[in-house]
Amino acid sequence: MRFIVLILAFFALSIFAACSEDGGMYLHVNEVTMRLEGENATFDLNYTLDTFARIYIMALGCRYLEPELISFLGGYSEVELVRADIDGASLHVKGAGKYNSGYYLFDSTPFGSIGAVRREAIPSFSVVYPGGRIRTFYNVTATQNVFSEASDPLTYSTRKK
Repeated sequence: MRFIVLILAFFALSIFAACSEDGGMYLHVNEVTMRLEGENATFDLNYTLDTFARIYIMALGCRYLEPELISFLGGYSEVELVRADIDGASLHVKGAGKYNSGYYLFDSTPFGSIGAVRREAIPSFSVVYPGGRIRTFYNVTATQNVFSEASDPLTYSTRKK
């Protein structure tokens, strides 16, 4: 019985590794929500996994998804995985925006890593502003150029010094 389980685990691992080499084709991102938080941003990803990847993750845990999820936001330098499960993940990006004259500017950044930009479009990309306003973009391959007003002038006057 153990032998059969080991063989099945080996095949699942082989399939998962093969999918990883194809650029993460086992992970299909359906929706991304970018929550602006000062100069930082939190990205909530909603995705589906292929059947074998789903079984593999259910058996061995989501830590094997971490490199793929972090590389999804590879255009940013400080990405931290906050949580991940079988249907979605949350990633925090420090320094995603730049402060300029009372506003935080968030430049468009392609999804994927710098050497391997993601070509598959994300069906829905939403930006949630600090005041609660939401803007949604469709079929995008990058974050959008957006800005938000800085709310605490004292913090920003000391920031420039």
